[in-house]
Amino acid sequence: MTSTVHTDLNFLNPNQKWPPAEDKDRLARYSRNRLLLEGDHQLVFTNLDDDEYKSRDMRVGWFRRIATLFSDLSVGSPPKFTATEQETIDRITEANSFHLTIYDLITDLVSFGDGVLKVRWDGRRGVISRIDPKLWFPVTSPDDVGVFTAHVLAWEVVEKDFKYVKVEIHHPGKVEHRLLKLNTGGDEIQESVPLSTIERYSKLEPEEETGVGDFLVVPFTNMKGADGVFGLDDFKGIEDLVEELERRLVRNSAVLDEFSHPWMAGPPGLRIRDPLTGEMIWDSTEHYISLGEGESPPQILTWDAGLGAVFSQIDQVLSQLYVVAELSPACFGDTKAGLSESGSALKRLMLPTLAKVNRLRLRIKPKLIEVLKTTAELEAASRMSGAQALTNVSLEWRSNLPIDPVEAAQVEATRHTAKATSIRGSLSRLDPDATEEDLDREEARIKEEELERSKALL
Repeated sequence: MTSTVHTDLNFLNPNQKWPPAEDKDRLARYSRNRLLLEGDHQLVFTNLDDDEYKSRDMRVGWFRRIATLFSDLSVGSPPKFTATEQETIDRITEANSFHLTIYDLITDLVSFGDGVLKVRWDGRRGVISRIDPKLWFPVTSPDDVGVFTAHVLAWEVVEKDFKYVKVEIHHPGKVEHRLLKLNTGGDEIQESVPLSTIERYSKLEPEEETGVGDFLVVPFTNMKGADGVFGLDDFKGIEDLVEELERRLVRNSAVLDEFSHPWMAGPPGLRIRDPLTGEMIWDSTEHYISLGEGESPPQILTWDAGLGAVFSQIDQVLSQLYVVAELSPACFGDTKAGLSESGSALKRLMLPTLAKVNRLRLRIKPKLIEVLKTTAELEAASRMSGAQALTNVSLEWRSNLPIDPVEAAQVEATRHTAKATSIRGSLSRLDPDATEEDLDREEARIKEEELERSKALL
């Protein structure tokens, strides 16, 4: 069996296949899932590729909905990053719209199983970029696939009718730049050529020091697969279910369309004219079956279960889809079964979905902090004015479920009565968007009011 992991850089040598054979299945999976995410299901679900499906072009966007749902629940409300150097971390996160980067990163993890962030210096500040995982070719230790020895970013470019691969090889503390020329067929590396072959790369040095002790490329994974390097996407387990759902909906729609234009049966040559004008209103050439004397009208053989069985099948498929994708109907506002919408009840109903959100957060939290630290370190190494390393970095996730204000107030009142929280702690939880100044003012007002009540009692 072909290895799926690189343990050296030999795959970049002349006469090697491009893309590498080790990555063929992974890249094909990315391409397939991208089609599903973008709604091009007919290119993936070949069993639906018939005239009936094409005429209706009915695509159920479950893949995109699932990807956005977990992104919404994870970072719909921006997480809070804190550090001893708070101004620096605020500047980095705001300048890079970091919460939106995290949102797109989670979409990648759900859709492809892998996500990649890259830190670079643009001449003014550190920039955090999201990289398409199909451009990422990791190199691991031959003795431990959990240890990365290099991260290769490579993408194809066309210049003057020739195909090339621009390569960045990221090591701790340095980045190598290479330009590889492909053969005429574009599927094999022919030779390594000077960077100046393409004008926009002419100013790049073959090797540049970063001044950072770690990689500038940080990979993220969903639940890891058997190889221990690449993640498992969330699309594979539901492909068959979504395909079946689309098939049932299309066939059901076809039946309903067919019976929305009924045919008549009667004697041949039947015509209906306006009695006043004599104008032909209808004749038997349209949706009409001519019957001779003694002939019975044609009938359609129907299954006893009728369309009710189709709707039952659709419900069963949806039920399995919820289970496999770890979704709760409550995520989509489905309360037809009498589901309660209170805050605590909603959390219980969404337990499988929230558990998956927590798994994603646990996987990405330490690496998000690593990305911010690396960005600050790169800025300092690049002698940016005011740049400084980050210390004591922490990340606080925010709930993205609707808050029940009455329930939340009751909980905080109970905590305060039991002396299990401070006034400031309660205020910050009840109003997570409040600034420190807002909390100071509100806390001062509360103490003022308590003092006035005490004076009134005296």
